[in-house]
Amino acid sequence: MNGQYAEMIIGFPLFKGLTLEGARILLERGEVREYSRGDVLLREGGNPTFVLLVLTGRMEIFTERDGREMVLNEAGPGSILGELAVLASVPRSSSVRAAEKSAVLHWSAKAFRDLLLWDPFLSERIFRESLRTLIRKEKSLIDALVRPPGPPPVRN
Repeated sequence: MNGQYAEMIIGFPLFKGLTLEGARILLERGEVREYSRGDVLLREGGNPTFVLLVLTGRMEIFTERDGREMVLNEAGPGSILGELAVLASVPRSSSVRAAEKSAVLHWSAKAFRDLLLWDPFLSERIFRESLRTLIRKEKSLIDALVRPPGPPPVRN
């Protein structure tokens, strides 16, 4: 099964140029876990003890305020989740749940930091993507704040 995931990883844009052996190293330093629809993988306010790479499926990044849930973003295969909290050593800023049956590669915070030191080009890509994610989250929050009150838009 890890051979199948290694092939997937080298096909993700974030890992473009990574060899099959490099993908195997990423897999060896983590653990593949499967989740069912609705399972919560990360909790807002939680300790940043791990990072996830989405291998299959789709995730919803959400937050809850005053009993109102707000979906900030969605993430699919090739997305890294939870890295900002680990990199900044701060509590999680949002929660993540599986929107459908999914598989993720779970790295401990230490294993993730070691991976960043292992490959400077990979580190650069991860930092770039992390900053893009942060900007998208910020934009989503701003859009939600300026949206007129009323029922949320219907999602298909």
